[in-house]
Amino acid sequence: MVTNPQGSSSFRNHNIPGGKTDGFSDIKKIARLILRHWFLFAISIPLFLGGIYLIHRYTLPVYRGSVTMLFKTESEKMLQDINLMEGFGLSSEVRNIENQSFIIKSQKTIREVIDRLDFRISYYADGRFKDTELYHSAPFKIEIQENHPQIIGIPIYIKQLDDGRYKISASAESGILHRYDRAATVGSAPSFSFERIVKPNEIINHQNFSFRIVPDANNLRTGLGEYFIQFNSHQQLTSRYRSKVSVSNYREGSSIVFIGVSGHNTSKIVAFLNVLSDVIVENNLERKNDMATRSLDFIQHQLKNVADTLNATQQKLMDFRKKNRFMIPSEFASRLAEEFIEKEKELKMLELKYDYFQQLRARLKSGNMEEDYLLSAFADDEAGVVTQLVGRYMETISEMKAIDSTAGTSNPYISQLEKEIEVISSTLIQAIDKRMETLLIQEKEIEQQVAELGMRMNNLPELEKEYLELERAFKLNDAIYTFLLQKNSETQIAKASNTPDNEVLNQATISGIVSPDKKGNYGKAFLLALIIPAAIIGLKEMLNNKIRDRAEMENLAGDFPNMGAIVRSRMNGENAVKELPNSLLAESFRSLRTKIRFMLSEDTHQVILVTSTNTGEGKTFCALNLASAFAISGKKVALLGFDMRKPRLSKIFDKDQREGISNYLVNQKKLEDIIYSSELENMWLVPSGVTPPNPSELIAGERTKMLFDYLKSQFDVVVVDTPPIGLVADARVLMQYSDCNLFIVRAGLTHKEHFAATIEEMRNEKISHTGLVLNDINPSDKRYGYYNTSYYGSTPEDAK
Repeated sequence: MVTNPQGSSSFRNHNIPGGKTDGFSDIKKIARLILRHWFLFAISIPLFLGGIYLIHRYTLPVYRGSVTMLFKTESEKMLQDINLMEGFGLSSEVRNIENQSFIIKSQKTIREVIDRLDFRISYYADGRFKDTELYHSAPFKIEIQENHPQIIGIPIYIKQLDDGRYKISASAESGILHRYDRAATVGSAPSFSFERIVKPNEIINHQNFSFRIVPDANNLRTGLGEYFIQFNSHQQLTSRYRSKVSVSNYREGSSIVFIGVSGHNTSKIVAFLNVLSDVIVENNLERKNDMATRSLDFIQHQLKNVADTLNATQQKLMDFRKKNRFMIPSEFASRLAEEFIEKEKELKMLELKYDYFQQLRARLKSGNMEEDYLLSAFADDEAGVVTQLVGRYMETISEMKAIDSTAGTSNPYISQLEKEIEVISSTLIQAIDKRMETLLIQEKEIEQQVAELGMRMNNLPELEKEYLELERAFKLNDAIYTFLLQKNSETQIAKASNTPDNEVLNQATISGIVSPDKKGNYGKAFLLALIIPAAIIGLKEMLNNKIRDRAEMENLAGDFPNMGAIVRSRMNGENAVKELPNSLLAESFRSLRTKIRFMLSEDTHQVILVTSTNTGEGKTFCALNLASAFAISGKKVALLGFDMRKPRLSKIFDKDQREGISNYLVNQKKLEDIIYSSELENMWLVPSGVTPPNPSELIAGERTKMLFDYLKSQFDVVVVDTPPIGLVADARVLMQYSDCNLFIVRAGLTHKEHFAATIEEMRNEKISHTGLVLNDINPSDKRYGYYNTSYYGSTPEDAK
């Protein structure tokens, strides 16, 4: 017997070392997996792309429209150049785009837009799979009874009949009733069902609605069809459109703003945006004009009071002249009176200003501000700091009122505005205090001058002095009246010259479809159609516990060499080498025979042991065909059936329960009695014999060694079919007599964990001279070589 040292180089793997792969091999493995499961991709790609097509086909597109506006902002002016009376709110009320966004999306603004539009009735074409909203394109119009409750949000179906009449139907379990004349909800509707055929223009009365259908001559070309309508409350529409409006600027710091709205009907989107832009411009101009209007009202009220006083003093002066027949004072008295009147006029104006500032300060302190007190009608250029702060205060107050209904008191921006108002109030009070101090100093100076003039006038004759006092009162009121008339004219001019700060640059247009995103959806569907089959393949690979190819076998086997591969057998018989000598299956056994000869010395009697991890992996089939391959090459071969637990080899040769190895091992038969000839020349069979109760003990006996010694002396090659080494110890005992151990691994059947555990045990037991044989591979699988079945003539399929 030729012995090979453990770990001899002749049994090392001449392929890729166990457990080592290169990146290219991994790529090829992935490619093979994809090709093997091509049908998954063939199913998923049309399925997902077809599904996306149907979704696009029956989904209402969502369009987006936008209008471009310019929000003008005034540059900061020097404090001394600002005069509140010249502006009356001409500065921008909102200082940045964020503020404008709040105001544009405020409930007040959107509600005003909805009130101007005819959105309270929605018209739809009733389709089989999707309903299309119509706007000014339905073949009829609905005229509602505004003082009658109308059910909100419930579809009322209208079908056009051939005779020109309409079939009306509606039903609901419950609903909300709304009256448009009151713009309020008036109750809830109970469960109802309604159906009626009506003529055009006929009033349709029901407790839950009342309207009539008026044919629209402009849209009658749409023909017969089924439609339905829904009533919408303005509050619902306001909330709905507030959520749809978006505001964004061209870039940071830019005054150009894009206002967008999304929806299903392009005509409604354009109509809404056009009215919204008009409302924004009009409200801006209205806010500016409102400040000027209130200023005019304030001035005109003062004019009325001064006019009454002026008329009274004028009448007194005329009465004095008539009574005393006094025509004109002396030249000295006139000059003195004019100087006295001028000083008194200055003093009166200072008193008016001081009184205004005093009341303004008191109201700022108490927090009880009224807008009239912020109209400093008697301020001049010297009070520019105060007027600018008043303007900022009014601006911030108006901004907070506009935003408060939208943002709510908990909004951080409202808190910021409140803090800003507190800072402005504090600064304004300090400015007013300084201004009042200046006014008091000016008043004292003028009062001193008035007192000196009064002493000089006391020296005049009594009649002349009395006349001058009446004339002085008249001229003083006349000067105040003239001043108010001047301010009234200036305010009217300022109001007439007001222009809106906002301007529409581009009218409303539809910018495109928001959803569905056809290109993106098709891309995602295609990607998903690739990912899901790939995930299935990956999951299948992860859950797979069977050895399927050479790479998996070698990774688990480590340094155990790969001796060859046996292609899949589709024949009914067992001996492919004999029955189909020119087949690819027979050639694979001849290839295995050649490799064994290369590994072992030619001048030795070779004992080849065949085992496996578990049953059903083809060890008996491989042992039979390998023995046949040696026999047809001229070697004298003995085929031993040492699997005494499941003697399949004995059944193949019809020697089941005949005298065999078990009978010899219990010393019932001689060796010559258990060796049978076979139908194949040069091959003899030694069957298992009668199944014993203790195969392992029999195999471990001395007669087993005598058996092998005798067979090696009589035969060139001894092929031993053993029980699975992964289940019982019989094969381990017999390996001491073998020169070569073939471990059969069946592709798609051998369990990885069982195989790995068996290999590890063999490695720990230092079992050498072992090679792996991968059985039952698919000949069309390129992983095992470029087999060409047509080259070998008949195939296993031809034998079936």
